[in-house]
Amino acid sequence: MTSLSVYFINAVYTVYLSVMAILLIFCLILAVKGPRFTDRIVCINVIGTLSTAIICVLSIVIDEGYLSDIALVYSLLNFLAVVILSHVVTVQYRKTHINKNESSSDTEVKQ
Repeated sequence: MTSLSVYFINAVYTVYLSVMAILLIFCLILAVKGPRFTDRIVCINVIGTLSTAIICVLSIVIDEGYLSDIALVYSLLNFLAVVILSHVVTVQYRKTHINKNESSSDTEVKQ
């Protein structure tokens, strides 16, 4: 490859990594400020996906193949974390919803 094409590819990778870093920061801010817990879970999932993409691009830039393996493991852990958090939120919602229905039926019986 010519030096001009290598320079162009490195510039594209630099722009890509910069944009991904900015998006990662915005997602982090939204994860902290999110109006609901489910919004925060989605933001954490997006942060994990962006981090995986950044690791893959860095693997290409610095020419280290083991980083792609790390990205695969990281994406699997991200997926499992989101599934577990979603399960916890669902169980908590059901528990709250059942308790609310029981308390409203108790007040109706007392009246």
